[in-house]
Amino acid sequence: MMKRFRHLAPAAALIALLGATSLPALADPGCGLMGPRGMGEHRAERMEQHHRKLHEALKLTPEQEAGWKKLVESEHPMGKGRHDPAKAADAATLTTPERAERMLEHMKAHQAAMTEHIAVLKAFYAQLSPEQQKIFDDAHRGARRGGMRAKAMDPAKP
Repeated sequence: MMKRFRHLAPAAALIALLGATSLPALADPGCGLMGPRGMGEHRAERMEQHHRKLHEALKLTPEQEAGWKKLVESEHPMGKGRHDPAKAADAATLTTPERAERMLEHMKAHQAAMTEHIAVLKAFYAQLSPEQQKIFDDAHRGARRGGMRAKAMDPAKP
């Protein structure tokens, strides 16, 4: 019996130690993306960082700045004020066909916003030099997690 305890004691101590060190992480409600900041704020921060890096990499002229500003403003108009608690409560009282109609209205509004964004994008893109267009294209193609995108926007990387 004593021999078995000698083998189990280090394992039990390790389990207790690991459990004790993980408790603070479990107690923090702000852990992860769904904490108090939420996914929307996290996404907005990433988008802002993307815009900063791309703006630096493009080395825009003063004449191109107005087009850049319009492009950034037009990028995600549907995300602003998207989660309205009053609409969510109202949606619970709607019938299935009414919810489908509301979804269709939302999709049409999203399509109109995207059509406007594409027009602004084309106007801005036409202002760019061929080198800037290549940087812009590389920043918006391919793998989303680093890869070519990160290299295209980082002038220090070859």
